[in-house]
Amino acid sequence: MIARMVTAAAGAVAVVGAMLAFRTAVSGNVRPAVAEHASPKRPSLHAAPAGDMAALNADVEKRLPAPLVDELVPSGRPGVVIFLKADCDCSKGFAVMASALAPPLREAATCTAVIEGTAAEAEAFAKTTGLAFPFIAQPDSDLAQTWGVRKAGCFALVAPDGAVEAIWPGVSRPGFRDLAGRLGLPPLPDELLVGIPGAATAGCPLECGDPGTASTAPAGPSSEETNR
Repeated sequence: MIARMVTAAAGAVAVVGAMLAFRTAVSGNVRPAVAEHASPKRPSLHAAPAGDMAALNADVEKRLPAPLVDELVPSGRPGVVIFLKADCDCSKGFAVMASALAPPLREAATCTAVIEGTAAEAEAFAKTTGLAFPFIAQPDSDLAQTWGVRKAGCFALVAPDGAVEAIWPGVSRPGFRDLAGRLGLPPLPDELLVGIPGAATAGCPLECGDPGTASTAPAGPSSEETNR
């Protein structure tokens, strides 16, 4: 009896293994899809609601305010902008993630971090995290407010003329892959994406007020430019 039970159990395991192998062979994906898009595990990080992507990219033209065009998209190159917060622990992680991707992204775009905080706070943040992006400090998150961005970790692609092409609601492997594709870059190496969440993940709220109060006036840097 025991021998028959062991044999049956082994057969069941073999069947399950074969089914999993078949699914992997058919999909061509050695990584389980659930892992690629899994929600963040750290309590300080927050999976961005699915509707955020649509809301941030609604059919409303967004542009860089005139004072920032020459700074964030100089020399006729596209710009990548990531929003961070100086007193946000999750932003420190995002800074490390973005810095790992800086070398390939700089091949096709000018990359800038917009950090909520004073110039001194932003400089300390950049030094602590080893931020590889140039940055500007905006204590009131003026640019984020203008674009309707509410959380740290959001990032955007800006055309050379200052028009916003896309905004992602948080950092993620699929988001950064999409960004690289839009820039015409080769696929990002997997080793640079290690540790980046599979699902779009945002951090602490930015001090932007309510979406309905976003200013449409040009929003230049709220403090001296640093790390340039």
